[in-house]
Amino acid sequence: MVVGAPIIVTLGDSITQNGANPDIMGYQVMLTQDYVRKADVVNRGCSGWTTRDWVPKLPLLGREWSHKPPSLITIFLGANDAALVPEPQHVPLETYAGNLKILLQTLGATFPDCRFLLLTPPPIDDTRIKSRSNAEAGKYAAACVAVGAERKVPVVDFWTAMQNMPHLLSDGLHFNRAGNIAAHALILSAIRQHYPALAPEALPSEF
Repeated sequence: MVVGAPIIVTLGDSITQNGANPDIMGYQVMLTQDYVRKADVVNRGCSGWTTRDWVPKLPLLGREWSHKPPSLITIFLGANDAALVPEPQHVPLETYAGNLKILLQTLGATFPDCRFLLLTPPPIDDTRIKSRSNAEAGKYAAACVAVGAERKVPVVDFWTAMQNMPHLLSDGLHFNRAGNIAAHALILSAIRQHYPALAPEALPSEF
């Protein structure tokens, strides 16, 4: 029997890794504050990674949490997958969608009681970064939404929600302070809507 505070994992790329940065009010920092004494929020954001990098790491995640499975995993990938050809991070659109399905299927089989939340890549400010494009990021966001619909997993569509808001990005790709605050609000709202039993106010204080 698993006892103690639930585990919430934020899995992703540099945007998630930066989510642990208090200097920019990282979205994961704010989630940690929301769940203090109620759940442990674990950051598994890896700068530069794509869905292609994460798929072979799934057995490691299974071993890491075999003693205490997570209650919720957020999957925030696609910003690097959507890099324009010939960028080395580029992952073809169909491969990206297939990898998301592998992530959900494998993690779901490993942790049967875990819940999942997909997060689409955010918009791109085309005027500040040349290795990405907003239109291309939109295709990957749509693919993420489609995978969520097919697998019956809720999706936070950052790409749609943050359109025409370049002030949320520090460099055309990554969230700044305002972007992290906006992302946190959308994630927390989705948890409350789709998994109310895992909302901060619904969980007891463990300590």
